[in-house]
Formats: sequence, C-alpha cells, structure tokens
Amino acid sequence: MFNNIKITGILLDLDDTLVDSRSSWKQGFKDTFKYHSANNSKDFDLESIYIEYTKIVAKKHEESNASEWSDKLAQSGLSEIIKKYLKIEINVEDTWIIFEESWKKNIELFSETNQILQSLCINFKLGLVTNGLSEHQRYKIEKFDLAQYFQCILISEEIGSQKPDIAIFKEATKKLSLLNNQIIHVGDNPSHDVIGANQAGMYSCWLKRPKNWYKEIKDVEPNFIISNLLELENLNKNRNG
Repeated sequence: MFNNIKITGILLDLDDTLVDSRSSWKQGFKDTFKYHSANNSKDFDLESIYIEYTKIVAKKHEESNASEWSDKLAQSGLSEIIKKYLKIEINVEDTWIIFEESWKKNIELFSETNQILQSLCINFKLGLVTNGLSEHQRYKIEKFDLAQYFQCILISEEIGSQKPDIAIFKEATKKLSLLNNQIIHVGDNPSHDVIGANQAGMYSCWLKRPKNWYKEIKDVEPNFIISNLLELENLNKNRNG
C-alpha cells in the first residue's frame, strides 16, 4: 500500500479519525437523558432513542442550510426528543451543560493515535484539518496535547471554510509550504475528506473503521482505504524504502 507515491505532507481529520468523538457524544446524550428520566420507572432503549436524536439533529441542519455545526440546533433536537419520551419541558441551557460536561469527560483518543502521530511526524510535515466549532475542537486538541505533532491546525470556524471546500485544503498547502500532489489527506468522512482531497488534487485516504457509519458514495473514489491508522506506517516504509 502507498507504493510509488512521493509525498512529504500528511493532513489528518480530527473527529472519529484521531479522536473518538462519536462515542463521547453518545455517552453525553445517555447521561443527559438518564438525568431527566431519574424519576421515571419506564425502561428506555437509549441506543435507539440516540439514533433517533441524531437523525433529528441532522434533519434540522439540512433544513436550516447550516454550513457549520450548530449547538442551537443540537439543543433544539435534545429538547424535542426528551419531550417526546419523557413528556417534560426542559431548561435547554442547563441541560446542555450536562451534555457538554459528559462528552468532555468521556472523550478519548483512539488507542493508536499517539503512536502513529509520533512516528509520522519524524518523516513528514503534518497538518490537522477539521470541521467544527473552534471551542469544541480546541478543547480536544488541548486535552490530548495534539498540537505538538502538527505544523498547522485548521479549524473550519476559524478560517471561514470547511471541508470539502477547496479553500481549506489550499490554506493547508500554504501553511505547509508544499504542493497539492505532495500531500495525502486522511479522514473518516468520504463526503468531506475524500471529495475534498480529490478536488484539491491531493491523494485521498479513507479511514473506514469497522464501525464506520458512512457509506461509499457513487463515483467518489479514494486513492487508498485503510481500517486503522497504524496502516499509515507504510508511508514511513515507502519513504525510507
């Protein structure tokens, strides 16, 4: 894998690539729901309710044409789902504090993240390119001391461009002082990461983890597919060849 490509830079996504954001978000929802259902004797299937919640939030973002993640829309969805199942009105601001405290407490790196970053940063210029709110993404970066590995960190809210827009990838090439074809971009979301890298003229690598919920997109072809970040060690082997 990665044979015959000449790269000197690697861009990496953050959420669900380096950091297990999805699991912490789910735990945040469960803790919040349990808090409000403490006096309810009914047993709830929190897994299915959580899936329903994510669909509500996704629909709200789609209907509002939101170009960036919106906490307000996520809060609205949380209020809606709690009202549906618990028949109560909640204080949205106070409830969101419970939610945020939980996901921040429970968020973790994937087990291989530090190992692969420590290895790759020796031979390559690394850049972090992530969609999201600055407050959320900076918290994750600082909690796990990830900045030490990267020559540039680009957060969509901070620069006014989000994947798959070419602009955020162009900014990365500028920051790394590299050409597009000298860079490979790695991420878990084909709509953002694969399409964006392909359009920018970079190599694209889809991190398709075993529990990845993103489906293949017709006519969108990544240059490479991996199931674990440790497979990127082959880039080192190829470079040191």
